[in-house]
Amino acid sequence: MKDSIDETVEVVKALPVGTHQEIPEWKISKRTCQEYDYQVTESQGNTVHLAMIRGQDNRVVGVKKRVMPKRFGWSGTNKNTQLFGQHRGDGKHLVITEGEKDAMVVREADRTRGSFLFPVAITSGAAACEKNIQDNLQWIESFAQITLFMDNDEQGILATEKILKILPQAKRVVAFAYKDAGEAWLAGDGQAIRDAITNATRPKVKDVVRADELLEQVLHPVQDEGIPTPWAQWNEACAGGMKKGECWMLAGGTGLGKSAFCRSLALHNARNGIKVAYIGLEEAATTTLERMLSEYLGWPFHLAKEKERVAKEEEVREAMRGFSKNLLLLDSFGSQDLDAFKSTVKHYVNSEQCQIVYLDHFSLLADGISLSADQRRSIDKAIKELKEMAITYHFTFVVVSHLSRGLAGGAGKPHEEGGEPSLSQLRGSMSLAQIPDYIWMLQRNPLDTQNPNKTKCWLKKNRVKGTVGLMGALEFDPKTCRFEEIYERATM
Repeated sequence: MKDSIDETVEVVKALPVGTHQEIPEWKISKRTCQEYDYQVTESQGNTVHLAMIRGQDNRVVGVKKRVMPKRFGWSGTNKNTQLFGQHRGDGKHLVITEGEKDAMVVREADRTRGSFLFPVAITSGAAACEKNIQDNLQWIESFAQITLFMDNDEQGILATEKILKILPQAKRVVAFAYKDAGEAWLAGDGQAIRDAITNATRPKVKDVVRADELLEQVLHPVQDEGIPTPWAQWNEACAGGMKKGECWMLAGGTGLGKSAFCRSLALHNARNGIKVAYIGLEEAATTTLERMLSEYLGWPFHLAKEKERVAKEEEVREAMRGFSKNLLLLDSFGSQDLDAFKSTVKHYVNSEQCQIVYLDHFSLLADGISLSADQRRSIDKAIKELKEMAITYHFTFVVVSHLSRGLAGGAGKPHEEGGEPSLSQLRGSMSLAQIPDYIWMLQRNPLDTQNPNKTKCWLKKNRVKGTVGLMGALEFDPKTCRFEEIYERATM
């Protein structure tokens, strides 16, 4: 953590500036004002406080003005800004306050015992605090401990509730005798501030409820129908489509088209107004987009040379307008650290409001976490945490998984040559079969001279309806890059 900042910090032109100086009426030192870049100036006979607000590139993009004693204004932009004080660095224990004054007061109170805390403030006010938190979610979640220190009034309590929905792992100060940290500091009670943070507790989780208290919820469910897939037989089998809190698994042998299915699902969602994140760990983001454009356009755009692409630029741009605003990608190839991956997913869901997250594929995520002695337990932990994230953050997780080579017991054809897949072939751990709500398995024989592009779709696990078996087939047309649904049913 920096102990001070340079007094000649560059600011955006036309923004008001002042000087760093002690604020006696708040008992805040010049040193703290320097650290937070909190300045003071005079305007039309009034003392004006200037809180310098930074954008994500760490440059000052806005100034929150306070004409003393309490009249507020703003210069510059207040969109996608850092939290006040965020530019100072990072630490282990983050304290989020409601106002700039409170953040600096907590800093003063903490300095007397050795500076263990990293206090910041929301810049948008209690009523609109969610956006400021969402814009900085990844940075916030880099802290081992997060404490909310909102004002002890109706607006502060409401702000705490809003932030806890975004940061369920944060803990809230629930017992404080003063209205806010500033009031306690002026009363000379810095110890009350330190004690409140030290003794902060998590909100109580209501794990036990009476069944009769749930009647209205079951009579009036939040989500009757799920988000539909492109294929009627899939929707019928899965009670209407993808629902919040569910984990879907899509599995098949190597080279059978799992990614093509996954991309088609994501494209269908995006073009129908559903915001989705597609995390393709085995392909570049441009590859994902090219293949989706091919399906949308109805011709193999991904195989076209640059000259042909440019010649059809307007057609391509029009296609992009049809889905791209609802699609987020990840420009990262290969295995991922589990904690970093989870942070990325939370950003997609909380900050970008994605309703469905696609992971293609789980094996590459497992490669990043399975360097320990017990690979199976690592995989168990990973799939369990992915499901927990779907429930906690209210989105659908679609996870692609590879299968072990060959068939269980060595009987029949390998699935790479058209053999029927089974749950026992999910690679790495049986938790991959136990945790998801639905498990779709693909069966295709690329060596079949008559139907090499026909894929049978087996539903091997159905936690909601219970019905499993062959739930239809899809045939891929390489000329249009699209799937055609074929009715085919053979219940297990």
